[in-house]
Amino acid sequence: MALITLGANSGKGKVLQVVRNYVASATGHVETSSSSLSASGITQSITPTASGNLILVDFSSSMADKDTSGAFGVSRMYQKIGSGSFAEMTGASSYHMGYIQQNENKYSNLTFGGSYTTTSTDTLIFQPYIKSSAGSFRLVHVSASYSLTLTEVEQ
Repeated sequence: MALITLGANSGKGKVLQVVRNYVASATGHVETSSSSLSASGITQSITPTASGNLILVDFSSSMADKDTSGAFGVSRMYQKIGSGSFAEMTGASSYHMGYIQQNENKYSNLTFGGSYTTTSTDTLIFQPYIKSSAGSFRLVHVSASYSLTLTEVEQ
């Protein structure tokens, strides 16, 4: 378990910027039938003001969906730094964002709360990636809401 203390006796911890991608009612599904992790298309970028600052990453989908009996869907948070490629966030494990099985928790919400310490002022882009063991997995169901929020905190 990682404990993050903001501004403890340091004069730091000030929120420098917040950026958010919020959709109140999706007009279509965000889904995949791929058995490999695939980009969801939900992105948010932030350009850090200084190296060494903390980026808090929060994602929420009010309703996801798995449509094939006995199959499952998985999602993980990916990031891109500057001109690099998207890669899974450090510390991610099999279910670090979510897992849905049609017979057990169909129509669940999925959430993620993580952090990244900047190493430069290169623009960062965050994006959930999703995969399905069979059939299709929907990270966002039609008419559901979702948000991807990035907060830069001075360290």
